[in-house]
Amino acid sequence: MFKKVIVMFASVLIVGTNSSIFAMGAGSRITLPGGKKIFVCGMNLAWKNYANDVGDSPLDAQDEDYYNKAFKAVADSGGNCMRVWLSTDGTKDPKYGSNGLVTGPGSQTIANIQKMLKIAQKNKMLLMPVLLTHNWVNKSINNTILENNKKMLKTEEGLKAYIDNYLIPVVKAIGNDPSLICWEIFNEPEGMVDGWSSPKNTITKEQVQRAVNWIAAAIRTEVPNVLISNGAVTIGTVSWYTNSALKTVGGKENGYLDFYMAHYYGWNGVSNSPFTKTYAALSLDKPLVIGEYASTSWSPSVKDELQDAANVDTLMTYLQKAGYAGGLGWQYQEDGGDPWMKGFPTFGHSIAQAFRADSNSIKLDGVSSNTFTVMVAAGSGGTVQTSLTGQIEPGKTDTLTAKANEGYDFTGWSGDTTAADLVLILKNISKDWVLQANFTPKAGTNLIRSGDFSDLTFWGFYAATGNTADVKYANGQADVTVTKADTLNYNIQLSQGNLKLDSGVTYVISFDAWSSEERKLFVGLSTMGTWHFQGGEEVTLTDSKKKFEIEVEPDSSTVDGVIQFNCGKYTLPVHVANVSMVKKTGTAVRQLQRRVVTGVSFVRAGNLLHWTSRSANAQASLISLSGRAVQYAKANNAINLAHIPEGMYLLAIKADGRLTTFKIVK
Repeated sequence: MFKKVIVMFASVLIVGTNSSIFAMGAGSRITLPGGKKIFVCGMNLAWKNYANDVGDSPLDAQDEDYYNKAFKAVADSGGNCMRVWLSTDGTKDPKYGSNGLVTGPGSQTIANIQKMLKIAQKNKMLLMPVLLTHNWVNKSINNTILENNKKMLKTEEGLKAYIDNYLIPVVKAIGNDPSLICWEIFNEPEGMVDGWSSPKNTITKEQVQRAVNWIAAAIRTEVPNVLISNGAVTIGTVSWYTNSALKTVGGKENGYLDFYMAHYYGWNGVSNSPFTKTYAALSLDKPLVIGEYASTSWSPSVKDELQDAANVDTLMTYLQKAGYAGGLGWQYQEDGGDPWMKGFPTFGHSIAQAFRADSNSIKLDGVSSNTFTVMVAAGSGGTVQTSLTGQIEPGKTDTLTAKANEGYDFTGWSGDTTAADLVLILKNISKDWVLQANFTPKAGTNLIRSGDFSDLTFWGFYAATGNTADVKYANGQADVTVTKADTLNYNIQLSQGNLKLDSGVTYVISFDAWSSEERKLFVGLSTMGTWHFQGGEEVTLTDSKKKFEIEVEPDSSTVDGVIQFNCGKYTLPVHVANVSMVKKTGTAVRQLQRRVVTGVSFVRAGNLLHWTSRSANAQASLISLSGRAVQYAKANNAINLAHIPEGMYLLAIKADGRLTTFKIVK
């Protein structure tokens, strides 16, 4: 037998199992929020369904099995981390408004991330979610989405909308989850500058740096102890992301990274190879993780560019001993048949070899501790402040303060308590809590957000296939132009959703509207998701601006309402201004306060929730922790939990204007 020695082609450094070069020890490790220092060792999963692992599609049982198999395989080999992509190219997530600005995450985005984190926790692994990738400006995606994506990065308005409406809700919902290693902002954003999949300089270097600076600052402000990184395409571009470089462009003092990440493949050139130099030789001011490298051995015979051919089993241990903070193979599944990316079968044993060499800095026993979640939402008309965020240690105290907006009154809590205290103190926390602060509008309070169309994030516009229409906003009004219309008025509509309504209460919808000549306009109210009609009226427009008023009284099936201006059926224009919706003076609220409904009960059998009510108009809603209704069932029909993510939910049963809620855990 002879000792195997690998010579790196463009370096005098000779790496062998007994090389004295490693006597310096590991100078670079990632320090988790709990204080443990680790070597990041694992793989990229990247995606199961490209660009569709978050958005509006929930992770089903098949997805869950796939993720669990992947995480378990890497964990069983000794790995501690899996890297996944979230929004990817913007085609499914985030959501954009008609003005091209981000309005929020997909309906299942947060739930799917939480599911991935639970699978990671189950396997004693860490999850590394990637928010954005260079495919954000891929010229092959839908042109409307492409232009929205560009606007998000090229304009301050676009970036701010992404941060306020997508990023902050997502990171606050995840908090300091013990299975989250970091938020990675970009995967190889340099590709948007160099034009790998789009024209060169679609996005500039400075726009990338501003985005990293602003996004990092927003994450750190909302969840102070969470780690943040960014995936540079090579070691050569890590300098884009130093503290000074980011602050100079973006201007935000706290918009910095906690550690660097860089990728390496043979075609990047030996000068960018981490496998020909130690971490110390790079003179970096932060730890460096090699976030992608090939998952199998390669040689110059495969491609001429692969200049530093090496056996994959030596590369992870080289990173480990040469002072790097970690390495992740690309990728778990075989990638397109490329001979140097064969996936887990060729990479798993390199993880095991690294684990045997330094298990103390890789294994995560005890990192996922026994902690609890206080999930609190604010109903329409107010906000809630909490003293603690993310995972909460046993015995801690969380103080929740409800604050009503102008024109609203606080009416108490629902969920795991029916207390009416404005300041709710949860002492000695020993369980998960699901709570909502409820508010009711005073008579005369406008429930419509931006009724003068000054903030278009609240408004949506839709034209069904076979119809051609457009909307423009100026001078406090919406101007709808119709060039082609079928016979259905609702196939072209201007709308606003997420209106929190009370059953049995009369609301007055008022607006100014006109056209170029006489035509009809139908204005109505429906429930979001189920589109159950709640009332409305067809009005006649003329060429003179006129004020209209319509009264509606939502029934007990209403969870969230949507107001619709149905502009179809005619090709004449529609102009709308001064929209308001107020509770009619003298009507009483019968929904928001949590009161037990006589004759309501439920029994759970496996994944089925069987519920009964004496009221024929009763309806049950299953509500996620984000406040979204994920399932509905009319009178006495069972709700099936089989196809929803694991977690906590509220089963809300409404009958005769009253509400009963039950906490459900899947």
